[in-house]
Amino acid sequence: MVGQAGQQSVEYTLTMSDALNTKLNRIAAANGGDPGEVLAKAIALYEVAVTAQARACSIAVLDANNQVQTKIEGL
Repeated sequence: MVGQAGQQSVEYTLTMSDALNTKLNRIAAANGGDPGEVLAKAIALYEVAVTAQARACSIAVLDANNQVQTKIEGL
């Protein structure tokens, strides 16, 4: 199977709660994408977080003035 940008892709069967499925679809609809794109972006973001943690860095949400609004912990 060939996915986006001609990359080879695999197919997964994913079981999730109704609440998580609703959240996934809401996020996808809000961004004009589909659930698969949301999951792919989530995995990419998680990879960034894991790499940062391995380098003893923190993950945070910053405001327009680069002030920490939320520190993300427990990944």
